[in-house]
Amino acid sequence: MKSADKPINENERLKALFEYEVLDTDSEKAFDELTELASEICETPISLISLVDPNRQWFKSKVGIDAESTDRDIAFCSHAILQDDLFEVQNALKDERFVDNPLVTSEPNIRFYAGTPLVSASGHKIGTLCVISDKPKKLTTSQKKALTILGKQVITQLELRMKNKKLVIANKYKTEFLSNVSHEIRTPLNAIIGLSGLVLETQELKDKFLEQYEFIQQIDFSGKRLLSIINSILDLNKIEAGKMELEPKECNLSQFITNIFTSLSAKAKEKNINYNKVENSDMPQTVIVDESKLGQVLTNILGNALKFTPSNRSIELNIAVDKNILKIAVFDEGVGIDTKEQIKLFDKYAQVGKSKNGEEGTGLGLSITKGLIDVMGGSINLESQSGKGTTVSFEIPFQVTTITSMEKGDTGGVGLIDFSKLNVLVVEDNKVNQMVILAMLKSLNIAATVEGSGEEALDNLTRHQYDIILMDINLPGIDGVATTRKIKAMNINSYMLALTADVYRDNQDKKLFDNFLTKPILLDDLRDSLTLALTKLGASK
Repeated sequence: MKSADKPINENERLKALFEYEVLDTDSEKAFDELTELASEICETPISLISLVDPNRQWFKSKVGIDAESTDRDIAFCSHAILQDDLFEVQNALKDERFVDNPLVTSEPNIRFYAGTPLVSASGHKIGTLCVISDKPKKLTTSQKKALTILGKQVITQLELRMKNKKLVIANKYKTEFLSNVSHEIRTPLNAIIGLSGLVLETQELKDKFLEQYEFIQQIDFSGKRLLSIINSILDLNKIEAGKMELEPKECNLSQFITNIFTSLSAKAKEKNINYNKVENSDMPQTVIVDESKLGQVLTNILGNALKFTPSNRSIELNIAVDKNILKIAVFDEGVGIDTKEQIKLFDKYAQVGKSKNGEEGTGLGLSITKGLIDVMGGSINLESQSGKGTTVSFEIPFQVTTITSMEKGDTGGVGLIDFSKLNVLVVEDNKVNQMVILAMLKSLNIAATVEGSGEEALDNLTRHQYDIILMDINLPGIDGVATTRKIKAMNINSYMLALTADVYRDNQDKKLFDNFLTKPILLDDLRDSLTLALTKLGASK
């Protein structure tokens, strides 16, 4: 037996092999199909994708053999990687290099071998795609050609595998970057939107200082506009990263859609647009659907219709239900979209159209809309003609259920809820955020205690009890997640309401808390969260 020499570029060859990070990985369908095809075409019982490392040949894929690897010294593939073209041994018993080879004298009793070198993108031979038989054989010209082509496909799959892995890593870094950016931007926005919102509720300011009141209105509007742009970018990345999850809940469908429609009516009135809603009489009152995503989709579509429809024209929202499918169509008599432009409508990198008054957005609306509808298991369609208007229609599935009076927002005839008896602990390290949340709680008639770290909160909880704990996730030292786990371990049953500026929170973290508030925190959202907390606590304070 004669062992193969090492290639003169052995170090570079091994480096190229290791860069694929494929050694000792699980079987993969893409590779298994290539070995099966090679076995069929070459009419051999055994086919292997063999990668030659410093001491062995390891089989990424195999047909007709159980072994995972063999020593490199006895491997036929060690000889094949020294060749530029296909290496063929027609009868190993007549070849002095292999006649006494253990792979010839015992299982798998190799008589015939043909292997085409697997040449990496850098030009190094890292292994072979080979076919083996226990009977002497000779490949035809067409079989040799096919085996060579299949070998190139193995490299193509290895390249794709490596690129996909790099893409996953890049997406991970992008997500981490956006998570940090989200936190850093949302923290000051929490102060801008939160405090301006509180100031705008001061009637005395409006009565005595109208001009300053209007300035603050613009600050509030601009802050919310910036937040909308940030949310669009983050939503799009979550969809692309597969991190956008459904959060279905019970919803009074007719009322919810009416609320969305009505919330945009002021814009229609301002532009003197004939703004109508037509609803199917068979609408179920209560369904299970992702209310947040449905609202975002409908707001985006109606918002576009209002933006691109001139004054004295019409917009109609048509709502229908077919079995458990919600069907919504928005018809407008707007500027329409040229046929050539329509192919770019759902492209996040393209912005199509501009309204008559020059209104523009981020260009992400329809891309996000389609992504959200896909996540909800639905479909969207757009038909438009330049100068004549646009119809956007979409369908999403839902489940029918019953709804409780509390989920409808019914307080049982009590009227405004009294929060004054609540014992609330706020755990927040940022001084500005402390000021914002305490001011909001004060406006709800809640006098809260504040701690600036997880350690301080844990120490406080050894002496005091609280109905609700508002826990910032991103704390110095012990973060909010770890602090909450310690609180649970202390058998403290306070309602845990997480405060976070990070939209990429982990699924396991979500299970740890009773509810989440994403910064910037709006007063209405805080009020709704506290109302829900009271319901779950079984309190009537």
